[in-house]
Amino acid sequence: MATSDDLKQRLSAAATEGDSEFAMALLVSEVIDAQFDAAEIRLAFTSLIEPLTQLQSPAVEDLLAFFSRVGFGGATPERMDLSHSNLQWVLSQRHGLPIAIAALLIEAARCCSFSAHGINFPGHFLVSVQNEIVDPLSLTVLRREQIAQRVDADELAKLTQPTQTRVFGLRMLNNVKIQYAQAGNWTEVLDILACQLLVETVDLPSQAALHFERGECLQRLSMQSHAERAYRTCIEMSPPTEVLLQAQQRLHDLEFSAKILH
Repeated sequence: MATSDDLKQRLSAAATEGDSEFAMALLVSEVIDAQFDAAEIRLAFTSLIEPLTQLQSPAVEDLLAFFSRVGFGGATPERMDLSHSNLQWVLSQRHGLPIAIAALLIEAARCCSFSAHGINFPGHFLVSVQNEIVDPLSLTVLRREQIAQRVDADELAKLTQPTQTRVFGLRMLNNVKIQYAQAGNWTEVLDILACQLLVETVDLPSQAALHFERGECLQRLSMQSHAERAYRTCIEMSPPTEVLLQAQQRLHDLEFSAKILH
């Protein structure tokens, strides 16, 4: 089902707001399930964390222990699907993708007056709470030395900066897009790309990459003229060299094919 214009505009608006990971995760849940009731989930979440927010001077350990006590931090299913990005399912089942659980953890931390933000770490989204790096799946505090084994010092310094809401939204939507792509549902992939382009309004290389993906998707849907326009838009945005060369090749192939057909 195509995402409504109203929901797309709400995604776009949320992307420009700071400290809105939870709000963005609710909107992505609505993209997945048109019947999703954000107000109901907000109430359920507020009720869930009420005992935590009533603690006197809680520590980070109390936050993690509470999430563990209510059922988070268990084994992660080997096979992920769309439900693992849907906060309604994540709250009811107490597990999901790291970034979905991160949205809950960040919001709960802020309700306890902790400083908290996402860390856009490759492969596994992390959370910073009171300057402690937390794995939202295991609910453990990670030593910086553990993370430094995977990235160099400069990259680590950049990665541990607060993740902007638009980047958080792009990553959540990317997980949804991957699920649709794996199912070969290219119409839905195209819809998620439209959402992502409304969320990503700052970084031109990222926008260019999204237009390249649109071209790929449109080709799969045999919408050749639309695919050509998507590749041209990508090229005009001066994408990274690798994407530029691919877009130029795709455009050349489409133009060559059109000459043969006509």
